[in-house]
Amino acid sequence: MSSSDLAAVVVTVCVVVALVALIAVLTQAFALMREFRRKLEDFDSKVGPALSQLADTAEMAQTEIGRLRDLLNIAQKVAGLAESAGAGAARIAGVPVDKVRAAAEALRGKFGGTESETSAGSQGTAAGSEETGR
Repeated sequence: MSSSDLAAVVVTVCVVVALVALIAVLTQAFALMREFRRKLEDFDSKVGPALSQLADTAEMAQTEIGRLRDLLNIAQKVAGLAESAGAGAARIAGVPVDKVRAAAEALRGKFGGTESETSAGSQGTAAGSEETGR
């Protein structure tokens, strides 16, 4: 046997060993891929319905958020109108009280009281007017 024959045998043995190792690695890779595919299908079968339910829930939540936003806008408008109405009512309520007080004092002066009561009432009104003016 010559050295070239020996080299050919060694190369052939190395190629066979490499092919056996490559076949073993590919077999393991294919087994791993099958297992991965099976796990992925299990995951999809378990998570798929939950994801669709989550999407439906998110859509319903978005609708409710829109409704809540509309309600908040309406509440702000109502609060503004109530504030305006309260300010108007306070202005309106102040006018009759002053007029009723003046009319009561005028009636008291004409019909019923003595002059000392009338003058005391007038002094109280004058003092009240001075306080109001401040």
